[in-house]
Amino acid sequence: MERVLYVGDVFLLHKTPPGHPESPERLKALLNLMKRTKLPDYVEVRSPVKASEEDLFLVHDKEYVEYVKRIIESGGGYLDPDTYASPTSWEPALYAAGTVLHASLKALEGDHWLAFAAVRPPGHHARRSEGRGFCLFNNVAIAAEALRRRGLRVAVVDIDVHWGDGTAYIFYDTDEVLYISTHQDPSTLYPFEGFPYQKGRGKGEGYTVNVPLPPGTGDEGFITAIHEIVLPVLEAYSPQFLLVSAGWDTHWLDPLASLEVTVDGQWEAVSSLVGLAESYGIPVVLALEGGYVNWVVAKSTLNALAAAKEKLFADEKEVKQSIPEDEVEYYLEKVRAELKKYWPL
Repeated sequence: MERVLYVGDVFLLHKTPPGHPESPERLKALLNLMKRTKLPDYVEVRSPVKASEEDLFLVHDKEYVEYVKRIIESGGGYLDPDTYASPTSWEPALYAAGTVLHASLKALEGDHWLAFAAVRPPGHHARRSEGRGFCLFNNVAIAAEALRRRGLRVAVVDIDVHWGDGTAYIFYDTDEVLYISTHQDPSTLYPFEGFPYQKGRGKGEGYTVNVPLPPGTGDEGFITAIHEIVLPVLEAYSPQFLLVSAGWDTHWLDPLASLEVTVDGQWEAVSSLVGLAESYGIPVVLALEGGYVNWVVAKSTLNALAAAKEKLFADEKEVKQSIPEDEVEYYLEKVRAELKKYWPL
């Protein structure tokens, strides 16, 4: 099978308090849209796969994993002011990590070359010993580390509106995993880090690539950043496996941020990444991160499965970028200045 969607009801078991943006309704919207949509013949839907606790230890301290488990077994609670673990969160957390890992290993075996793991809780803010930003365990980092230990040159591209500080810091000291993130200017948005000068340390210097974008950036600026920074760095790195942290909170309606990207722009960005993977003959696995407009999560997830082939859904309206392209270019020039020593930008 060419492309696979991993999704299941188990992810609805991760409950959050009333009004919390990272709610089961995000996945319910996707499951409901799937019932009303005939997926292309080249897409297969598969059930989630559970991780072992040992899989979590690939990137998380054992003490932290045991701490999260104790909180859940004692009735649930907050890991930080935003990050909640409910009494039923342990199974979905294991399935979220396990599904991204399983999808990656199946892609490596040639079972499929593109997969989307529609999982929750999300993962890219989770650090080795700390849950943050709605995230318990770092699903993408676990898969990346498993692939790295198999000798692969791995690239992670994070298109969530927030910098994936967890993923970035887990691989901050290595040149064996390249982390690239496009995100809203972190001086204006959580986690208030992810500046171009944060580019890795020691052997990892230059292998964390941060591409902040100003509030108001729409499709035009977002795609420019992908084409002028992300793709050239990927081409120079020549990865053997591509992981994508697919957050849909760059959308113009998202309540937690201020970018103005449409469903169409999100499809175009993913299509650019998938097209590069296809041209290199390497697998690509996408994992759901943020996105807090439920119909956007549903449509952009299904669109991603058809990336570089066809667009299944368009946005509900056409939105023009509200800031001049020169402002986006000013931000991109700062990225080039920091990274031209390492990459052909």
